[in-house]
Amino acid sequence: MKTFAGAAGRAWVLILAILSAGCVVGPNYSRPAVPLERGWQKTKSTSSLEPGDVRWWRKLDDPELVRLIGMGISGNENLKEAEARVREARALCGVASAALFPQADAGASFSRSHTSENAGIISQLPQKKLINFTQNLFQTGFDASWEIDIFGGTRRRMEAASARAAGSVENYRDVMLSVIAEIARNYVEIRGAQKQLAAAETNAEIERKTLALVKVKFAAQSASRLDVERAAAQLERTRATIPPLRASIREGAYRIAVLTGRPPDFLLKELLSTAPIPNPPDIVPTGLPSDLLLRRPDLRRAQDDLHAATADIGVAVADLYPRFYLTGEASPQAAKFSDLFRQSSFMWSFGPTIDWPIFHGGQIRANIAATKARRDEAVASYRQAVLTAMQEVETSLARYGEDQVERERLQSSFQAQSKAVALAKERYRDGLTNLLTVLDAERQLTDIQNSLAVSQTRVMVDLISLYKALGGGWKK
Repeated sequence: MKTFAGAAGRAWVLILAILSAGCVVGPNYSRPAVPLERGWQKTKSTSSLEPGDVRWWRKLDDPELVRLIGMGISGNENLKEAEARVREARALCGVASAALFPQADAGASFSRSHTSENAGIISQLPQKKLINFTQNLFQTGFDASWEIDIFGGTRRRMEAASARAAGSVENYRDVMLSVIAEIARNYVEIRGAQKQLAAAETNAEIERKTLALVKVKFAAQSASRLDVERAAAQLERTRATIPPLRASIREGAYRIAVLTGRPPDFLLKELLSTAPIPNPPDIVPTGLPSDLLLRRPDLRRAQDDLHAATADIGVAVADLYPRFYLTGEASPQAAKFSDLFRQSSFMWSFGPTIDWPIFHGGQIRANIAATKARRDEAVASYRQAVLTAMQEVETSLARYGEDQVERERLQSSFQAQSKAVALAKERYRDGLTNLLTVLDAERQLTDIQNSLAVSQTRVMVDLISLYKALGGGWKK
């Protein structure tokens, strides 16, 4: 055993000398250059200031929305699935790094065997009765091996596993960003539908009173049956818009509940309670296009995928070179258990091994070509992801800015049309105009009021899409 320990000690010196001269084959990762704009399209509600608090939903001043998003972050099943993939990827990093260390196995065995007395030359021996044909063998010990990573194949494998683990973290963040945006979008759409519903119910009540007025005038023979039917038709037209809005509100509540990891009807009661549409902040800091590379989880994940694909080339290239191993074995063997640990029962071996693939029919070089192609694919995928992200931001900015203009104009139109309805009713009571004028004014007011609610909802949905496109929201 002392001889074995001395040989192992001398081997350590040799290993350190070899490792100090070792190298890592394959290309090193560097982020590819992509064309980036100098600044985003500006609207009156955006600025290029550095984005501040990424928890943008808190700026909407809606405690219920903040609570729902908190429930989604803690309870969403897709997030839990992504978190499990993170743990898996990190565990695989440990699997890859284990190859840098010596591998040792220990074992023990006992066997009892009996040799035939009538087989072979033994059957012809005159002294065979003196031979013990039943034998015991006790054996224990351990064996060890270590691949010395001279050309860096194992280190490249570790690098690839580490990059994939980082990519799984970014995937988790990307899922979180999507969950937050989906909860916010559904919440805003619920509040928008509630505003449309309130407007429809208010208009239905106004039209019901108009119908009652027409009926009074018809009874006094100052209005025609045609006026009565027109007023009734207008009322039923408005009432017909109410059931789809109620269904839309329930549908949104069901979606939000599932996004928070709860049964569909879990949040129904509280979300059926009417609340206003959240107001957008005065200024949305968009940052610079280059910030996307640091803020958007999908772009960060694409970078990690490219990093892993680059490291895989080094793993493949390392197969061209020889592999060096140090192996050793120590094992006591004895026919009696009491003799098992005597010095005379020990056997051991120790020595280096070289494994060099000389000819594999072009398999190794074909694998290198395949890994390089996968790297090139990852480069193209990354650049396309950057371009798509820039497109999403510009589109969201354009929609957000133009929909704000539409909302302001609809607000002015609503105020003007409200005055027109009041004036038409006053003139109808005085007999200066017919009912058709009143009904037409009320119909236009209903349409404008509904369009205004839709526009206010759309502005908020645009804002949520903008925050998502900018990569905000994945930090808790």
